[in-house]
Amino acid sequence: MKRWIRTGGFAAASVLAVAAHAATQTVWTSIGPGPAAIEAAIAADASTHTVYLAAYGGGVFKSVDNGDTFQPANTGLAGALSVATLAMASHNPNLVYAGTEAGIYKTVDGGASWQPTSESGLALALAIDPTNPDVLFAGFNGGLRKTTNGGATWANAASGLGVPQVFSLAIDPSNPQVVYAGTTGQGAFKSFNGGATWTPLVIDSTVSILVDPYDSNVVYAGTNGKGVFKSTDAGATFAPVGSPDVGVVNALARSGDALYAATTTQGISVSDDGGRSWRNTGITKGTGLVLSVDSDGTVYAGTNFDGAFAITPRESGRGREWRRLGWDVLRSCNCQNGHALAIDPSNSRHIFFTTNDGGLLETTNGGITWNDGGTKGYLSRAPRSVAFDPQTPRFVYGGSFTGGGLFRSSDRGQHWEQLLFGSPAIYVAGIDVDPVDHTIYVSTFRSGDGVWKSIDFGETFTRIDRAPGAPEGAFLNLSGRGITVHPARHEIVFAGTGNGVWRSQDAGASWIRVSTTAAFKVTVDPTNPDVVYSAGATAVQKSTDGGSSFTPASVGLPAGVQTARTGALLIDPRNQATLYVGTEGAGVFRSTNAGASWSPMNDGLGDLRVYGLAMTPDGIIYASTASSVWALATN
Repeated sequence: MKRWIRTGGFAAASVLAVAAHAATQTVWTSIGPGPAAIEAAIAADASTHTVYLAAYGGGVFKSVDNGDTFQPANTGLAGALSVATLAMASHNPNLVYAGTEAGIYKTVDGGASWQPTSESGLALALAIDPTNPDVLFAGFNGGLRKTTNGGATWANAASGLGVPQVFSLAIDPSNPQVVYAGTTGQGAFKSFNGGATWTPLVIDSTVSILVDPYDSNVVYAGTNGKGVFKSTDAGATFAPVGSPDVGVVNALARSGDALYAATTTQGISVSDDGGRSWRNTGITKGTGLVLSVDSDGTVYAGTNFDGAFAITPRESGRGREWRRLGWDVLRSCNCQNGHALAIDPSNSRHIFFTTNDGGLLETTNGGITWNDGGTKGYLSRAPRSVAFDPQTPRFVYGGSFTGGGLFRSSDRGQHWEQLLFGSPAIYVAGIDVDPVDHTIYVSTFRSGDGVWKSIDFGETFTRIDRAPGAPEGAFLNLSGRGITVHPARHEIVFAGTGNGVWRSQDAGASWIRVSTTAAFKVTVDPTNPDVVYSAGATAVQKSTDGGSSFTPASVGLPAGVQTARTGALLIDPRNQATLYVGTEGAGVFRSTNAGASWSPMNDGLGDLRVYGLAMTPDGIIYASTASSVWALATN
């Protein structure tokens, strides 16, 4: 059953106005979607009635009345409004750390102001020592760091871990030297010495870890596909105890006798028997992202499309008394951090939008209303790509974050199934479908995972990133977000990677590098197969010989500003000399002379952090940004 919601502040008239003025360029118009995805751990202090919420794109919100009302608390976070995680010092609501896309920030005055620490990476998980707030662990997409002086300096704390994707951290409240780390693709680990060394635990990919607050010998693990596991010997052994309707468990929390699980497709579930049986709370049909518990036992839940909720201990047994938090603020917040956009070739008002943790969102009316496309089997909470089959649009393919594989729909996105291949930690970052024979090409983000191909609608995949004449099993280890099938010569495929642009002239059987400049996106002129463009971290390049060689084509683009990482380089289908490119910090630029020069076109664009672009045949451009989707009708 679809859930539709009219996004606050995004009236239908504004979208229709975009189309109505297609004869002349007008201003960008925000078309949602809302409300916010609450993916950062909710921080709450019962004694002062303080609650912090954070959205990946909307910054931090603070309440001093137990969550009844919220106000933005973003002073000092300019440029750092994409917040992935929060951690509050025990019994001190004035001291909070925020893991943002611009690094880890800290407030010591209850969110009145924020200052950056010396760590500039995006932390996916934070954990504060309950006995010493200057000690903080931070997990990243490729490592683990620790500070012992409140963020002034940081040190590597991943000895024995390698470079995993650390999605969860937990500190034993009875012994802060005992720390647990959950990763995708490499299982879980335990440290007995405050992170100096780590011991692997015998358990699958672990998205969430909970040390039981009443008995630290009991440890729960939420896995990336196999439900909840439980240990009664402090992690020495684990056994499955049940699955709350879906195997992917993003977060766990315990309050009294109730064990809560936030799941990817069935919202929030609760168990009263240690995980053996579950019932759904019913507060959302979408994704449960985070769970937190304050000192009084109140449980806070963040979701991908319905905002945040709280339930007090005396109500938790009934499961029906959840209280919605900050709905007046969140429902109209531009807080859905965007990535890729895909427009249905058979219906230009049917659009998919991949978001960081809102999941896969969908509109069938050009953005007037949106629904959560992740409620029908899409198990990835942070898809990075989406693509229609050009000849058979009922087939849609979606990417995933670490460990998710590829997702396939055969009914235009009404239902999805997960297709696993490659390594357990495979990260599908780019997808393109051959316009002639339905072949699927997939690029991955981790260098060891390479480029893949399927000729049977995703039933099986073959790895194909090999040099000409390379022996079996010898791969180039290509990684990146950009994969493009030539629209006129479908045997030619381009891969945009971190070490340049690569080209295959034999449907992926072999590859050669044709440019050493890193690229996120490769775009081919559909009317002239010799003209190829690439957009990279610092430049746009152009080829006039079919991609054999490239020259810079960046005149007018701002120096030092990255082009959009998930694909924002378009050729206008009505005029191939007109191009559009998105940048992460300077908005959208247009060229009317086939890339010879560029000029900004940002009138009305409220967020200049553009991650993806898509364009309809009649000239409406959609831009995904760090906070919302925007639309613009061009002349």
